[in-house]
Order: sequence, then structure tokens, then C-alpha cells
Amino acid sequence: MISDYPELVKFFASKNPGQLLFFVLPLWGLALYGVERFGLSFLGLILGALYWTFLEYAIHRWLYHTHFKSRTLNYLLGSFHLYHHQDMGDRRVYNAGFGMIYLLTPIVLAPVLLLTRDPGVLGSLTLGLTGAYFFYECVHFLLHYRAYGSGYLGYIQRFHFHHHDRAPHKNFGNTSHLWDWLLGTYDARYKNYVMPVASRNSLITEKTQEALRA
Repeated sequence: MISDYPELVKFFASKNPGQLLFFVLPLWGLALYGVERFGLSFLGLILGALYWTFLEYAIHRWLYHTHFKSRTLNYLLGSFHLYHHQDMGDRRVYNAGFGMIYLLTPIVLAPVLLLTRDPGVLGSLTLGLTGAYFFYECVHFLLHYRAYGSGYLGYIQRFHFHHHDRAPHKNFGNTSHLWDWLLGTYDARYKNYVMPVASRNSLITEKTQEALRA
């Protein structure tokens, strides 16, 4: 799809979380309005964040990595992600864009409306959901920014790049391995993962240094 319609990158992808923030802010504004007017539900906030952790796993596993019988579905749902796997150095597709966010938002919130119509709870759920979502986007960008040796980013980078380089049908979580562990796609071999030269060279800092040397 990127080869056929390169202009779509402007609508469905962002280069970094800063660019993405402008698209997320209206959703935060609506959620904060609901919370300010009808009260904050801490349980709703936590459930919203937890809901996103499941969604990041589900979208990654069942939409991006499922081979559908329909070629059209594969084309529409998998093209951007497949391209990211093939060329991790293209930073244009590290984060989602305007079209992706506003296309998925009503679909993501629809199940929530079946559970509650309380505006305070809805606002809290939306706030937790969008907050966790933006955290996920920041983490994904940072994982492709530079190599980390330890700490949270070191752990999740090994987990994520092991998925990229060694196990495309395992380790679908982008911010934790919670749902992989619960749903049987956890591969503990990521703990011994060493980033190969090709993957390291795809990182933003490595490409910047290479450009400076040139």
C-alpha cells in the first residue's frame, strides 16, 4: 500500500510522538471535560489503561499478523505493519497518524458503551485508555531511537526486537508481556536476544551518526 499510495503515510502514520500528540489532544480534551463535569472514577481510569494493553496486543496479533483469506483485508490491515517489519529504518511509520486514530477510536470505544453510559466513568475510561495509548506510542518510538542496555526500555526493546528478528508469531506486546503470558504467545528466549548489526543500524541514532560520518 505504501508503494501504491505513498501519500497515505501522511494520514495514517506519524514520524514521532510529538507529531502524534496534536491528534491525541482533542481526545484528551473530551475525556477531561467529562471527568471535570461528572467526576473522576479511579477504577475507570485503571480499567481504561488495562483495556489499552489488551488492545495493543490484540491489534498486533490478530489484525497485523493474521493472514486473511481475503487479499483485500491483508492489503488494508497488514500493509503498513508488514512494511515496518521489512524496513525498520523508515521512521515515517513509527507512530500512528490522524486517520488511524480517528478511524479506530469509535470502534475501540463501542464495547465500553455497552458496559456503561455513565459520563464520568466513560470520561475516566477514555482518559486511561488514551493515556496508555500515548505511552505505548512513545515507547515504540524510543525502542527504535537507540539501543538500551538495562531498565524498562532495555527489557521491552529485547522483547520487541526479538519479535521483529526472531519470532514474528510470538511476543506481540509492545509495552509489556502480560497478554503474551496469559494467551500463550510468550517466548522467554528474548532474554538472551542480542541485537544484530542490521537491526542496530536501523536505529535513529545509528543512522544519524552514519550520516554525520558520511
